[in-house]
Amino acid sequence: MGYDIKSVFYLDTSTDMSNALGTVANSVSGVSLDISAYIDPVATGRATGVGLAIYRAHFAYSFSDGNCPIDNDETASGRMGVTVGDEGLTSTYSVIGSPNQNILSPENQNLVAAKDFFAPKYTSYGAVGTFDVLFPSDEVPYIAVRDTLNLMWGQGDTTMNGVTNMAVRLECAQIKLTGAVLNQLLRTQTV
Repeated sequence: MGYDIKSVFYLDTSTDMSNALGTVANSVSGVSLDISAYIDPVATGRATGVGLAIYRAHFAYSFSDGNCPIDNDETASGRMGVTVGDEGLTSTYSVIGSPNQNILSPENQNLVAAKDFFAPKYTSYGAVGTFDVLFPSDEVPYIAVRDTLNLMWGQGDTTMNGVTNMAVRLECAQIKLTGAVLNQLLRTQTV
């Protein structure tokens, strides 16, 4: 299967974040998404393993209702990303007590996609907006073989003013895995 209209489907998740729940400067927080129904990395008999190919990720950083752009009085910045594997998050918004260094950096092999966000009144930066950090491609998708995805927020150097919403929509397809590919993926997708 590949990236086409017959194979691709969407997975999404979102959560409200509040500075009272840990989105203070230099913290990492988020929610997990169980994808075990879409993967089966173990080949049994004649059946091959199945992984979840993630071709594209679409992020949103919004006002708390998820419908409107961020409040024009917001001063914070942060990095939103999707990782694979168990990061200690749950399906409700929570904070990672001691996150791994560079957890939302391209040098983390478990990072699927990431984007930086700068709020309207973030004064330490000369521009406002979003900047791509890392994304998979149509030709070379990220193939998840672990049963958890994490939507994560890495708070910048300024605490958020209030409640905001983060969301992601992933374009995915289930794909068959050969033994060599599966072994490599299982070795690299560790936390």
